[in-house]
Amino acid sequence: MRELSAVIRKELIHIRRDPRLVAYVVGLPAILLLLFGFALRLTIDELTVAVWDQDQTFFSLQVKDRLREDPRLTVVEVGSEEAISDMLRHGRAHLGVQIPKGFSRRVSDGEQTAFPLFVDGTMPTIAQAARHGATVLTSEEEMEALQVDDPENPRPAARKLPIKLEERILFNPHLKDSDFFLPGTMGIVIMLVSLTLATGLVREKEEQTIEQLWATPLSRFALIGGKVIPYAAITTLDFVMVAALGRLIFDMPFRGSVPVVFGLGVGFVLSLLALGSLISAVSERQIQAHFTNVFYFTLCILLSGFVFPIEAMPRWLQPVSWSLPMTFYNEGVRAVMLKGNTAADVLNDFLALGAFIVGFGALSVILLRKQVA
Repeated sequence: MRELSAVIRKELIHIRRDPRLVAYVVGLPAILLLLFGFALRLTIDELTVAVWDQDQTFFSLQVKDRLREDPRLTVVEVGSEEAISDMLRHGRAHLGVQIPKGFSRRVSDGEQTAFPLFVDGTMPTIAQAARHGATVLTSEEEMEALQVDDPENPRPAARKLPIKLEERILFNPHLKDSDFFLPGTMGIVIMLVSLTLATGLVREKEEQTIEQLWATPLSRFALIGGKVIPYAAITTLDFVMVAALGRLIFDMPFRGSVPVVFGLGVGFVLSLLALGSLISAVSERQIQAHFTNVFYFTLCILLSGFVFPIEAMPRWLQPVSWSLPMTFYNEGVRAVMLKGNTAADVLNDFLALGAFIVGFGALSVILLRKQVA
């Protein structure tokens, strides 16, 4: 028992002398619990509706007012079906509604009018919420608002609803979860490999071989670059492999340009390797780097839009989402693979990934220089 007590006391002393480890062990579970509580939301409270009103009459105005009365919906008026498609393709709207010409005449005649309803099916949970939001147009309240009865010649009580919605689900017509998740899953797999490989510099510190490298005439940039470039080649090959497997085994959609997807993948890989180098620069032990990787990995699962819509998160938490390279990778690769967007359409995602590469890489070099000094 005395030997057991001695070993326990020894380990407690080691833990007390490593305040970073204590902070990870105590703080990480609390932070993750709070993040899970705030981020675990599949439904969003605000949906944008693009409306093309071809009728421009009193009754079409009532339809638009009915949409505006719903607190979940924000109405944006457009002038063509192409404008609706463009807003859906670029993520500026979640659904679109077309009010056909002659709608008021059909209402007056007691006839039913088919309204084309365009739904962005990229993320099935948002698409379902958008479809549900559009049901305000076929509700009993809307039917009463569009009644035109002549007191002398009342219409029969049982009659058709004035509006019939004809759904057209775009980009993911069958609302397949796999079509939405697989592009992001590619990123998750690559992130796991990249961060594990890139934090190898910590091993040099822990084994005290880093001093031998610092004693050479190598620049800090050459040291980091020499360690990162082989990992970049390996991880890029991994990206190509998982993309090919996703296409061959799961029939993952590939509507856009293959080079653009490859470019996004390479940018994402380099940003992760730069981040891994930064984690290595600030970590003294491998277990510290491991905890940081786990924390960052969990952040990306929760906040990058991989599973949970960013729009559903609290507004104060959304800036954290846009500080993650994974968020821009997800936005870009889904836009290209599912919607067929071009390189120009995802230029902001390329620029953001480039900024992460430069920022993380520069910080890594600066912190290594401070350690040498």
